[in-house]
Amino acid sequence: MHKIKSLRLAAFLALTVAAGTASAQSMEMLQGLTVYVGGAYIDVHSKADPLTSAPPTLPPGVEAGVRVGDAGTVGFGVVYRFAPAWSVEAALGVPPEHSGYGTQFIEPFGQISTVKQVAPTFFLNYHFNAVMAGLSPFVGVGFNYTKFTDAKSTASGNAASGGPTSIDMTDSWGVAAHVGLTYQIDRNWSIVGTIAYADVSSDMTATTTTNAGNIVRTTTIDFRPVVYTLSVGYTF
Repeated sequence: MHKIKSLRLAAFLALTVAAGTASAQSMEMLQGLTVYVGGAYIDVHSKADPLTSAPPTLPPGVEAGVRVGDAGTVGFGVVYRFAPAWSVEAALGVPPEHSGYGTQFIEPFGQISTVKQVAPTFFLNYHFNAVMAGLSPFVGVGFNYTKFTDAKSTASGNAASGGPTSIDMTDSWGVAAHVGLTYQIDRNWSIVGTIAYADVSSDMTATTTTNAGNIVRTTTIDFRPVVYTLSVGYTF
């Protein structure tokens, strides 16, 4: 009997030590600097005001607009876990190229423009306890800065506008939020999936050169992007 009790006590102590070791390892895995790289898909739900022009170029009651298409790119970033439940993150990516399409009166012209965007986004993340071995959810809030570059009118865009057209788009600042799941493979490697939303809007000015002079068209585009990412991370 004493021998059985001793064995049970030894087994209990062994499990306790093992649990403590696993907890320490898990805690260790939560700390430190992580870099990640993967794929990102930007699902744009754009909404734009009707184009206004000076001088007017459309009959009263006839409107034209712009719709922004989706894009894919390579995403990467850095996460610093400064406490077991908290981290800060800089989410970056290779600048994707979006296509712009005409709507309403100019919809038959199809793709009328292209534009690239550089959109660093910064988050403060809260990490929940693991829901199963190695798998833990997190949420984050922060802000996004988007700079639009290389905005160009296509041949169809020039035809829709009535001549060679240059495009300018203002930068955007806005709030951002995301939810995600981290699967910790081991002390160094992890897989992370996220769904993010950012408040992105821009004032677009398109200037068309014609024989009669310049035509300036303006609109405000609300991009309303939802970004899906899947990445592999390495923790130092």
